[in-house]
Amino acid sequence: MRISCLEEHIRAENAHDVNAIMNTFADNGMLVFNGLPLRDHDRIRTLHEALGFGEQGGFSDLRVEEKQRYISDEAIILEQVVSGTHTGEWQGIAATGRKMAVAVCTVYKFDEAGKLASENVYFDTGSLLQQLGKL
Repeated sequence: MRISCLEEHIRAENAHDVNAIMNTFADNGMLVFNGLPLRDHDRIRTLHEALGFGEQGGFSDLRVEEKQRYISDEAIILEQVVSGTHTGEWQGIAATGRKMAVAVCTVYKFDEAGKLASENVYFDTGSLLQQLGKL
Protein backbone atom coordinates (compact mmCIF):
# COMPACT_ATOMS: atom_id res chain seq x y z
CA MET A 1 0.00 0.00 0.00
CA ARG A 2 2.78 2.48 0.91
CA ILE A 3 4.83 1.62 -2.16
CA SER A 4 1.89 2.00 -4.53
CA CYS A 5 1.04 5.40 -2.99
CA LEU A 6 4.65 6.52 -3.33
CA GLU A 7 4.87 5.35 -6.94
CA GLU A 8 1.59 7.13 -7.75
CA HIS A 9 2.95 10.30 -6.11
CA ILE A 10 6.14 10.26 -8.22
CA ARG A 11 4.17 9.39 -11.37
CA ALA A 12 1.82 12.33 -10.72
CA GLU A 13 4.76 14.69 -10.16
CA ASN A 14 6.34 13.65 -13.45
CA ALA A 15 2.97 14.01 -15.20
CA HIS A 16 2.61 17.49 -13.60
CA ASP A 17 -0.82 16.43 -12.31
CA VAL A 18 -1.28 18.45 -9.13
CA ASN A 19 -4.70 16.94 -8.40
CA ALA A 20 -3.23 13.44 -8.50
CA ILE A 21 -0.30 14.58 -6.33
CA MET A 22 -2.73 15.93 -3.76
CA ASN A 23 -4.74 12.69 -3.81
CA THR A 24 -1.70 10.85 -2.43
CA PHE A 25 -1.68 12.98 0.75
CA ALA A 26 -3.70 12.07 3.83
CA ASP A 27 -6.31 14.62 4.89
CA ASN A 28 -3.94 15.91 7.57
CA GLY A 29 -0.81 15.29 5.48
CA MET A 30 2.18 17.59 5.77
CA LEU A 31 5.01 18.61 3.45
CA VAL A 32 8.28 19.86 4.92
CA PHE A 33 10.24 21.66 2.20
CA ASN A 34 13.85 22.21 3.32
CA GLY A 35 12.66 22.88 6.86
CA LEU A 36 9.51 24.86 5.96
CA PRO A 37 6.46 22.93 7.26
CA LEU A 38 3.30 23.15 5.15
CA ARG A 39 0.44 21.68 7.14
CA ASP A 40 -2.60 22.01 4.90
CA HIS A 41 -3.55 20.93 1.41
CA ASP A 42 -3.86 24.49 0.06
CA ARG A 43 -0.27 25.33 0.99
CA ILE A 44 1.02 21.97 -0.29
CA ARG A 45 -0.80 22.52 -3.61
CA THR A 46 0.53 26.08 -3.87
CA LEU A 47 4.12 24.91 -3.38
CA HIS A 48 3.79 22.22 -6.07
CA GLU A 49 2.26 24.74 -8.46
CA ALA A 50 4.95 27.35 -7.70
CA LEU A 51 7.67 24.83 -8.46
CA GLY A 52 6.13 23.97 -11.83
CA PHE A 53 4.27 20.71 -11.21
CA GLY A 54 1.12 22.50 -12.40
CA GLU A 55 0.57 24.47 -15.58
CA GLN A 56 2.77 27.35 -14.43
CA GLY A 57 5.59 27.77 -12.01
CA GLY A 58 9.25 28.47 -11.69
CA PHE A 59 10.51 25.40 -13.51
CA SER A 60 9.18 23.82 -16.67
CA ASP A 61 9.82 20.23 -17.68
CA LEU A 62 10.33 19.27 -14.02
CA ARG A 63 11.33 15.65 -13.62
CA VAL A 64 11.85 13.54 -10.51
CA GLU A 65 14.26 10.65 -11.03
CA GLU A 66 14.67 8.04 -8.33
CA LYS A 67 18.27 6.96 -7.76
CA GLN A 68 17.97 4.81 -4.64
CA ARG A 69 15.18 3.60 -2.37
CA TYR A 70 15.40 2.63 1.31
CA ILE A 71 12.43 1.03 3.05
CA SER A 72 11.98 0.82 6.81
CA ASP A 73 9.06 0.18 9.12
CA GLU A 74 8.77 3.94 9.72
CA ALA A 75 9.32 5.43 6.27
CA ILE A 76 10.43 5.12 2.67
CA ILE A 77 13.46 7.27 1.87
CA LEU A 78 14.42 8.15 -1.69
CA GLU A 79 17.58 9.62 -3.10
CA GLN A 80 16.44 11.53 -6.17
CA VAL A 81 17.52 14.02 -8.79
CA VAL A 82 15.05 16.78 -9.58
CA SER A 83 15.71 18.56 -12.86
CA GLY A 84 14.07 21.22 -14.98
CA THR A 85 14.47 24.55 -16.70
CA HIS A 86 14.02 27.84 -14.83
CA THR A 87 11.39 29.45 -17.08
CA GLY A 88 9.30 31.35 -14.54
CA GLU A 89 9.74 33.34 -11.35
CA TRP A 90 10.57 31.21 -8.33
CA GLN A 91 10.97 32.60 -4.82
CA GLY A 92 11.52 36.10 -6.17
CA ILE A 93 14.10 35.03 -8.75
CA ALA A 94 13.17 36.00 -12.31
CA ALA A 95 13.42 33.27 -14.94
CA THR A 96 16.99 32.63 -16.04
CA GLY A 97 16.32 30.03 -18.73
CA ARG A 98 18.98 27.84 -17.14
CA LYS A 99 18.69 24.11 -16.64
CA MET A 100 19.14 22.68 -13.17
CA ALA A 101 19.56 19.24 -11.66
CA VAL A 102 19.61 18.98 -7.87
CA ALA A 103 20.21 15.97 -5.64
CA VAL A 104 17.28 15.54 -3.26
CA CYS A 105 16.62 13.26 -0.31
CA THR A 106 12.97 12.77 0.57
CA VAL A 107 11.56 10.95 3.58
CA TYR A 108 7.99 9.72 3.05
CA LYS A 109 5.87 8.61 6.02
CA PHE A 110 2.42 7.11 5.71
CA ASP A 111 -0.78 6.86 7.72
CA GLU A 112 -2.65 3.61 8.45
CA ALA A 113 -4.55 3.88 5.14
CA GLY A 114 -1.28 4.07 3.17
CA LYS A 115 -1.59 7.78 2.28
CA LEU A 116 1.23 10.29 2.74
CA ALA A 117 1.23 11.54 6.32
CA SER A 118 4.38 13.54 5.59
CA GLU A 119 6.85 14.22 2.82
CA ASN A 120 10.12 15.75 4.05
CA VAL A 121 12.21 17.13 1.18
CA TYR A 122 15.87 18.04 1.70
CA PHE A 123 18.19 19.59 -0.90
CA ASP A 124 21.14 21.97 -1.15
CA THR A 125 19.66 25.39 -1.93
CA GLY A 126 23.17 26.71 -2.65
CA SER A 127 23.62 24.18 -5.44
CA LEU A 128 20.33 25.23 -7.00
CA LEU A 129 21.15 28.96 -6.75
CA GLN A 130 24.60 28.34 -8.24
CA GLN A 131 23.05 26.54 -11.21
CA LEU A 132 20.67 29.47 -11.70
CA GLY A 133 23.64 31.88 -11.71
CA LYS A 134 22.49 33.54 -8.48
CA LEU A 135 25.31 32.43 -6.18
